Order: sequence, then C-alpha cells, then structure tokens
Amino acid sequence: MQHESYETIEVPGVGELRARVGTSTLELAGAAKFWHDKYQSARADGFIGGVSISAMFALFAGVAYYFWS
Repeated sequence: MQHESYETIEVPGVGELRARVGTSTLELAGAAKFWHDKYQSARADGFIGGVSISAMFALFAGVAYYFWS
C-alpha cells in the first residue's frame, strides 16, 4: 500500500483544505465549490422544510381552535 503525503492549504473565504501534494488549484477550487454548494442547498432545504411544517401546524391549530371554541 502506498503512503500518500498531504498538505494543508488555507483558502481565503473557504478555510483550510487538505489535499495530496501536487493537487492543482483548479481541482481544489472545484472541490471547495462542490462542498460549499452541497451544504448551502442543504441549509436552504432545511429552512424551507421548517417553515412549511410550522405553517401547516399553525393552520391546523387555527382550524382546531375555530371548531373547539
């Protein structure tokens, strides 16, 4: 099994990246964009899901209050 050496690179606006020695800047930029987009979309999806569930609960509570009052 071959041992690969890694280096840590600080990218402004992204943070610290760890990559194999000799990895091109283009590869690092593509990887950083991929992970950034993945986590941004997950955060947005979670927010939209939370708002939707809250709105449905509020609607149900309003209907229940109307019928039981």
